[in-house]
Amino acid sequence: MDRDSLERDAGGGAVMRRAGWVLAVMATAVLSGCGDDDPPIGCDVCPPPGYPALTTPQNTLEAMQKAYVARDSVEAKQVYDPSYVGNSTNLNDPPGSQVSTFRFSDEVDHVVALAKSTTISSILLDFGPSSSWTRLSSDDPSHPEWAVLQIGVGAFHAEIYDGPTLYSAQSTYPMTFTFIPTVVAPGDTTWKIVRWNEIGSGI
Repeated sequence: MDRDSLERDAGGGAVMRRAGWVLAVMATAVLSGCGDDDPPIGCDVCPPPGYPALTTPQNTLEAMQKAYVARDSVEAKQVYDPSYVGNSTNLNDPPGSQVSTFRFSDEVDHVVALAKSTTISSILLDFGPSSSWTRLSSDDPSHPEWAVLQIGVGAFHAEIYDGPTLYSAQSTYPMTFTFIPTVVAPGDTTWKIVRWNEIGSGI
């Protein structure tokens, strides 16, 4: 893994480039990532939080938020669908290079890289109270069963302490997370993140 897994040029592209903020917090560290033979990072950094069951889109987003802060790649693997695609559009980039796309492995590798950092002391990731998230119907006609959560303008806030430096970002545009359901049995449905989209204007 190169430093993009950490800086997500992605600028924390999974979460940290969200809204084109391109948080340079990760640009100062070049970490080797983990391959298939590496043990999972899990909760090496801090005790694992209590994760909600992935029984609603809201619960799944809350679990992703907690896993990111805990730098828990084991839980990160649970909240994303293997077919996940995330798109981040930076309006300040030249035409033709404005969209960065992330896959399941990118999101997990990013959390692994955060966990392996020896200089990052704390991470804050806040999407605002779940009561402020707007539940929308699927905007994909081929997947009417999907659900969408929209995070409003200004609701997202992130902070990372990397050594003595504090990096902070706040959303200026709405972002959306799309969730795919898996019905195990009647009344037993698991939701995972299958899409993420945001538009931002950089830093």
